[in-house]
Parts: sequence; structure tokens; C-alpha cells
Amino acid sequence: MSITPILTNSSFDPEAVKMLASAFDDAWEAVQRSGGTLSRPPYAAAVREVLAKRIIEMAQRGQTNPRRLREDALQFLAMNYRD
Repeated sequence: MSITPILTNSSFDPEAVKMLASAFDDAWEAVQRSGGTLSRPPYAAAVREVLAKRIIEMAQRGQTNPRRLREDALQFLAMNYRD
């Protein structure tokens, strides 16, 4: 799953979509590197969706820094889902 399909009907410009996709890819890579349960195939699609939606939500609230979007999404995941 990529973040791009979720952004299909959004108001983000192409440059913002690239930035959000980069933040999403970096966040997912961090989850995979952790080797935790949430990175395993049975959970991967759901976790990727959670990350994507959180990144989009924070961007809609005005956050434009990809590093902060990534870190926020990872923190949100850690606070709300057990690994």
C-alpha cells in the first residue's frame, strides 16, 4: 500500500504529495527496521494505513516538515498500538 491512493481526492498539490509519500515511506521503513510484530505481514496493511492517515491528518493541520510528520506518525503508532 502506498499513501498516494489515499491522496487521490485530496487538495494537496503534487509537491506536497511527494513530501507526504516520502514521510510515509520513511515511517514505514522505521517500523520494518524495528522488527516488531506490527511490521509482520498479518499487520502490515493495517499499520501502513494508520501511518498514512496520521501523516495526512497532521499535514491537513499544517505540519509541512517531513521529519516531524514521520516522527509524529511513529509516536502515534507507539502510543495507540502494541507491538
